[in-house]
Amino acid sequence: MADDDQDTEEAAADEEFEELEDISGVGPSRASDLEDAGYETVDDVRGASQEELADVVGNALAARIKADVGGLEVAEETEAEVEEEETEEAEEAEEPAEDVETEMRPRIEVDFEPDLDENTERLLTERRTTSVPQFNRQDYHKKKRVSTSWRKPRGQLSKQRIGIKGKGDTVQAGFRSPKAVRDLHPSGFEEVRVHNLDDLEGVDGDTEAVRIASKVGGRKRERIEDEAEDREIRVLNPTYEEVEVDD
Repeated sequence: MADDDQDTEEAAADEEFEELEDISGVGPSRASDLEDAGYETVDDVRGASQEELADVVGNALAARIKADVGGLEVAEETEAEVEEEETEEAEEAEEPAEDVETEMRPRIEVDFEPDLDENTERLLTERRTTSVPQFNRQDYHKKKRVSTSWRKPRGQLSKQRIGIKGKGDTVQAGFRSPKAVRDLHPSGFEEVRVHNLDDLEGVDGDTEAVRIASKVGGRKRERIEDEAEDREIRVLNPTYEEVEVDD
């Protein structure tokens, strides 16, 4: 008769506790700790002693768990300890995480400099320091539908075409940059667009830098960046990742 009563109690307990989180005092974090320790089911917890559970979740919660799944009585002091632990965990969860200063940095080395002669360096500096006016379309500020995109003025009475001061600059050959550095990247490299690893063949790292095409996927991009770094070829548009700033 006693065996029948015990079987009935165990069957009722099985129906009541289907998962670890159904046990009183066991939340997602405690359930994860129990699973990491090898107690993956309620039966595993029921078969463990209170001392074994105490090594994982603490003595107070271990006593409470055994009371739920093992039929032990829990003293009021133990209940109070469990509630105190739960309150402390909730307060720790509410505390904001410590602010960590981070910044975006390239995932590969990009500090490669081109091998330039003295004249090219001078022309690059001239191109960078010489101001060029903003060429705006005539009467763009008078009509909302007219964009700033440049169009050559052709009207016979156009003040901009005639060159009257204050009516806007017109595109002229004198505004062009020096021919020797006209197509160079501001760093001084010649740009080479690449779509795969084979495109890196023949790239001279001393005078040329690569720009990875926008359609290239993430995995292939990483392989191209790693290969370019090994060959000491600068990548003009590397992948950036967030890293912590060292004090």
